[in-house]
Amino acid sequence: MKRTFTLGASTIPGEYIVPRLLSRIISQLPDIELKVEISDSMKVFDRVKKGEIEAGIIGVKYDSPDVDFVAVVKDDRLVFIAPQGHPLSGKKGVAVNDLKGQDFLDREPGSGTKAAYEKAFKDAGLSMDDLSVVAEISDTSGIIQAVEGDAGISVVSEFAAKEAVELKRVNVLDIPMRGMTRDFYVITRKGAPLSKDAASVVSVIKKTLK
Repeated sequence: MKRTFTLGASTIPGEYIVPRLLSRIISQLPDIELKVEISDSMKVFDRVKKGEIEAGIIGVKYDSPDVDFVAVVKDDRLVFIAPQGHPLSGKKGVAVNDLKGQDFLDREPGSGTKAAYEKAFKDAGLSMDDLSVVAEISDTSGIIQAVEGDAGISVVSEFAAKEAVELKRVNVLDIPMRGMTRDFYVITRKGAPLSKDAASVVSVIKKTLK
């Protein structure tokens, strides 16, 4: 009988990175059934910190003496996406000021993507108050579908947007903005020995992604 191991994951790792690891985990750890629980970065972090789960993959590094962070994916680029036919679609060198007043689809508090783009906005002199936030959506696929449906513009992982862009469902805006990248981390509880299964799963993830 297989043993179940629960891995916490924020949206991008849970929907786009972990699925690519499954064949490797299945082949190398045939006695383990991986259960992936997807939520926002903060919730995964809290669960690891409290010892409710042994490991997770998230896209933001919190300042904590209780959790170890090991970067396994570097410089995932965040991009602005817009519906086909949007006034900013296809425009070269969109300026930060062009974004002011635009309908914007926001991520939920605790999202690693949200934390990354809010910092980049601040560094560029753009406040969230400068945008017209029309909705808050808790997952990346929902954001992409809403943008495709002409609900507004948003910011998502370039990795996650790839298919929608290739199928011409959405456009990537040409906006020169610094800081629109982030890393993904495997997190474990500091000072807590990992179980055999946790150590095995974490080892496969690190070896595969690095």
